[in-house]
Amino acid sequence: MSRDARSIGRHEKPSAHDTTKIFQSTLPGDTVSDLIDSFKFYDKNDEGFISVSHFRNILHNFGFSKMTKKEIDDELKRSDIDLNRRTQIDFDSVRVAVTYRWNKGGRDEEARDCFKVFDKRDKNFLNSHDLKTVLPNYLEFPVTDSDIQELMADGDPNGTGAINFRDFLKIYN
Repeated sequence: MSRDARSIGRHEKPSAHDTTKIFQSTLPGDTVSDLIDSFKFYDKNDEGFISVSHFRNILHNFGFSKMTKKEIDDELKRSDIDLNRRTQIDFDSVRVAVTYRWNKGGRDEEARDCFKVFDKRDKNFLNSHDLKTVLPNYLEFPVTDSDIQELMADGDPNGTGAINFRDFLKIYN
């Protein structure tokens, strides 16, 4: 069996209708960049393909980590990727799978996980103290009071002093 016949993407892509639906809401630029870097990490010989096990490693880091193997396989089949028939995966198929997951709830899950980093006491809202305490741990530059005030203004349109998840989601995306 030729390598192309065992691979995803070159000969077995989702239909034009499916691809249009999948890419109506694309991945953020930084996520695409990270995805490209991840694929290149495993494609050391620049062949354009990675193994299924490396594909699963990438999926784990891009929104599939809380899912069982069966749930992942079912979701991949819905995005037209059947791993039982393949030994290698190309980048377009990796991107289709991750984009499908992103659009089917991955974006909101990531935002929820990020919100929880700030909401350490499970209050279901963030205040300026939460932002001021957590942000310096994740940024390589100092966070000023002005930065915090600007974030609060963006995330708290009613001026209550609290950012709920719905408002956080608006500024997150």
